[in-house]
Amino acid sequence: PRVIRECERYENWSALCFLYVQNDEVDNAALTMMNHAADAWEHTEFKSVLSRCANPENLYKAVQFYVEQHPLELNDLLCTLSKKEGVLDHSRVVVIMKRRLPLIKEYLEQVQTHDIKSVNEALNALYIEEEDYTKLNTSVSSYTNFDQLELATTLQKHELLEMRRVAGTLYNKNKRYAQALELAKTDKLYKDAMATAATSQDPELVEQLLRFFVEQEAKECFAACLFTCFELVRPDVVLELAWRHKIGRAHV
Repeated sequence: PRVIRECERYENWSALCFLYVQNDEVDNAALTMMNHAADAWEHTEFKSVLSRCANPENLYKAVQFYVEQHPLELNDLLCTLSKKEGVLDHSRVVVIMKRRLPLIKEYLEQVQTHDIKSVNEALNALYIEEEDYTKLNTSVSSYTNFDQLELATTLQKHELLEMRRVAGTLYNKNKRYAQALELAKTDKLYKDAMATAATSQDPELVEQLLRFFVEQEAKECFAACLFTCFELVRPDVVLELAWRHKIGRAHV
């Protein structure tokens, strides 16, 4: 302790941090590293010190410190801290980083396995902004803790077709089959429409889709839908539609 006081007096910050660590005053060591970064901060040592801090507030001070001083190292810091269960409140990190989410994308993807609503929504927003429909589809298919219908409503208006397909996936997951079917029909995703009709197990929806195909003169799709939804179609409806629209054996 006497040497610590002398190091403070003569502003020997690097030595002060070392002494704090040896004296099990890791919170003071972390604060000194942040307050006197030019002389005392070193990334690897700081990660080690921070992971042992007793005061959780120092973790969030460190996040802000890295945003301002060392943004490229922030992902590594958060990923390291997240490996210890219960050290970080991931929702709080999302709030702190709300306007800088791209900086912590790697960390968010690492902790998404916890299926936390704020993390899921942050990542989904990032994927939409980046127009990364592959990762977005994987995210919404693997994790459920977010407002699925709100996201589907947003995505169905997206200019990219593949993003609208993700909206269809969400409607199907929430058994909003009619909405998924209408979206697929509008985008001429007829294979998706048939899959939705079959999944719905609703003969009325299947019949609506069959009538839509004959109205569009999509005879091959009509035949494919009969095959896909075989158990849900009424023979009399099929015969009537085939006869009225002159769909012969070559198609059915």
